[in-house]
Amino acid sequence: MKNALKIAIVSGIALTAVTACTSSPVPVQDAAPATRLPSVTLAPPTSAETTAVTNPAGVPLPEQPEQPEALVQVDERIGYGRLKLGMSVDEAVAVGLTGLNWGPNGNVTCTGAQNVAISKKYGIERITLPAGARTSRGIGVGSTVADVKRAYANAVPTRMGLAAQLNSVGGYQFSTYGNSDDDEIVEIKIIANRIDCANAAL
Repeated sequence: MKNALKIAIVSGIALTAVTACTSSPVPVQDAAPATRLPSVTLAPPTSAETTAVTNPAGVPLPEQPEQPEALVQVDERIGYGRLKLGMSVDEAVAVGLTGLNWGPNGNVTCTGAQNVAISKKYGIERITLPAGARTSRGIGVGSTVADVKRAYANAVPTRMGLAAQLNSVGGYQFSTYGNSDDDEIVEIKIIANRIDCANAAL
């Protein structure tokens, strides 16, 4: 009887152990299945994206520097580029004026070169502006007489067109083929008040 009871107990323990080893685990409810996140490669930003980052909306861009004006004023000497009314012959040559011809004996007192009239007495007396140049008030070849009158209230008629005094050194000569408001400017000169060249204004 005792032996039979021992066998029954041992058999029960062995059966329980086998059941525990072979039965499947009970799944946990509401657990999300394990997933592998895909790898992501970021593309380099396009030029438009770069611009959007470096220049966000609402931030003004730096202003462009103003273009140089046709008229340049330095110490009351007015002119175009490096050439100024009243510059001596030596000064004009030093800044690049070439082609001056003072005659075979060097006794000519007035000459012209590169759209400039220059005398030994007063230096540069007239500078003719290039066709594409404009004054500091926007007047150029192709502007009308009316445009000049609006830009330069002191402009007065001359036999060549219109003249506008700038300061004690000189002023503009706006050449036209007539003095009606619709007539166009065909040439612009900067002319000194003191001249020794008879053709300085021509």
